[in-house]
This record gives sequence, structure tokens and C-alpha cells, in this order.
Amino acid sequence: MAAIVIAESGDLTIEVVEFDHNIRGANKESIILKTGTFQVSRTILAESSEYFTRLLRNKNFKEANEDIVELQDDSVTSMQIWFQILHRAKVTYDVGLFELWNLAAAGKKYCMDMTELSPWFATCYERQDIDRWYHDYLQEELRSFLRITKFCAYQDVGHIEKVNYDMLVLRGLADHFIHAEQLNAARGRLRTIVSRGLYIPAKSLLKASCTCKEKTLFGYMKRLTDIDVWPFEEVAQKSSITTITNRLVKFSYEPHPTACGGCQKEYNKIVDDTRAKTNEYFDGLYLDCLDDSKPKTGDSDSDYWNHNDLDEDAIIYGCRVEHRQPTWYFSFMGRREARDEFLRKKRSARKRDRQEYEGSSDE
Repeated sequence: MAAIVIAESGDLTIEVVEFDHNIRGANKESIILKTGTFQVSRTILAESSEYFTRLLRNKNFKEANEDIVELQDDSVTSMQIWFQILHRAKVTYDVGLFELWNLAAAGKKYCMDMTELSPWFATCYERQDIDRWYHDYLQEELRSFLRITKFCAYQDVGHIEKVNYDMLVLRGLADHFIHAEQLNAARGRLRTIVSRGLYIPAKSLLKASCTCKEKTLFGYMKRLTDIDVWPFEEVAQKSSITTITNRLVKFSYEPHPTACGGCQKEYNKIVDDTRAKTNEYFDGLYLDCLDDSKPKTGDSDSDYWNHNDLDEDAIIYGCRVEHRQPTWYFSFMGRREARDEFLRKKRSARKRDRQEYEGSSDE
């Protein structure tokens, strides 16, 4: 990727690496979100902060003798703005409100003169649509909370006692206290989806009357055991949902060619569909839904449960951030009896509609 030229006669290349701490790799490391490369002046940068003075002029640091220096765990956009300000170059102003926090964090981290930001901020304030800025900030807050709580549901092992507090602090969300009950319920549902999906072929084979069912069933269960996802209840106690679904990628099983038609099922597709459904099921907890469902004056519970139907595949569009029905369902913090009554009425209505439809079809 070509470097963004901050200084035409720049003699130093800075590579900025930005991470997403809400997503972890196979070894629990943070995933790289994006990178940025900048051509800057070594002299200007060294004279702009005590940090860069030591880094670029102290011969004890290897960076002092290199033409390319890497800075990790910084916002690419914020570092670009800082470089532009320090070099008196043309400055970027089209940023979201959340980027202001990143700018301040970078300034503190690298010992910058924070007063350098004042002219930029004044101009940015005049140019920006403040309502849009605030809207962008709220959108980022909502999305961050979704990602963090989704991470906990899919990545934690064992009973969830609390949401990862460090992640909340990192995203400025530490004031949002969350009962782990909702996340444990969501993860319980995820485990049910996996176990039921994997048991579908076994259930069919156990009811079969052919002579090849035993061999086919053994082969299927043996393959699940080989990739360490069965017996499921035992595996689920010591493995996260993500770990289990990642293991399912390795599943491959074909029954013996002489097996009957009933045993010749698409086992690979059944397992792959189970994995996909599990991974797509839960988007995380949603702050607006959490707030709307807290008991207030009036019949707030009924208002909450009438927010959407019970279609798990439906996307809820009325919220500020789109999410699927399970996120709305598990974000409920009101009275359980209100939820149970709502579910009972919905099921009764569906049963009644189905009976009316079947009755009209017979006429």
C-alpha cells in the first residue's frame, strides 16, 4: 500500500497498525482492523514530543537507525490527523465524534502538546453537523456494546459471571452494567442449536430398521468424536461456542457406498448448516432494548414484547442499529411473567391462524 505523503521531503515512514480488541484470533490475539502508512519528517516528529525524541534520536533504540517505524494499537485516522497538524499540512476534518477520544488517547500516549489540537477542533466543530456527530457517536457505542457482549457469549468458557470489564473501559462503556443472566441464556440457546443440529442424523438412524444403520451411526458419531465435539455436553463444559463451531469446519463423513438410501444423507451439509446457524444466531445485547425493557411506569413490558414477532430470522429495523430477533429477545430485563404471557399469546394466535387456514383449505 502506497504511503500517504504528509511531508514531501519526508525521510521517515511510519506504519500504524490498528487492532479490533473485540475480535480474537485462534491464539486469543487481537485481530488487525486496518493499517496506514505515512511519509513524515523525522526532525519534525522528534521535535514534537518527548516520546518521539527518545524513540528517534536515542541510539539505544533500534528505531533511531531505521527508515520505517511501526506504531501499534493506534487509530489510523487519529494518527494521520496528528501527523498533519504537526507538519502544518492539509488536515482531515471529516471524522466521527468517537475519533475525538482516539485523538486524545494518541496525544497522551505519545506525549504530544494537546494545545496543538485546539485550532483543528475549533475548525472541525464549525464544519461538522453536530447532530450527525452525536448520532455517529451513539451508533458506535451501540455497535461496540453489541460486539463486546457477542464476544462474551461466543468466546467465554463456563458460566459467565460478568462482561469483560476491560473491553467496556476500552470502548467507554463501563457505565453500562449488565447482568450475566442474559448472556448465559443466549449461550444456552447457542448450545441447544449445536446439539440439536448434530443429533438430527443420529435420531433418524436410531429409528431406522435397515441393517446398515449401526455402521452408519457409528461412523457419524466417530467422526464427531474425532474432531472433539462429541459427546457434546462434556465438550461444551470446557469449550467456547466459537471453539466448537471452528472444529465443525473439519467435519467430513460419507457413509459406505453400499449403505441404503435412508443412510445416504448429506451429513456434511447438515453439520455445516448447524455451524452457520449457530454463528449467525446472536448479534449481542442491544443497549436500546436493554433500556426499553427495564421496568418503568406504566405497562412497559407489554410495549417491549409487542416490539416484534417471534421470527428468529427476522431483522428488527425499528432500532437505531439493525439486529436479529434473538438480540431483542435476550436483551429483555423486565418481568419474566410478562414475557411468558406474551409468548403464550403469540403461540395461541399462530395456532389459531393455522387452524383457520387449514379449515379454509378444506372448503
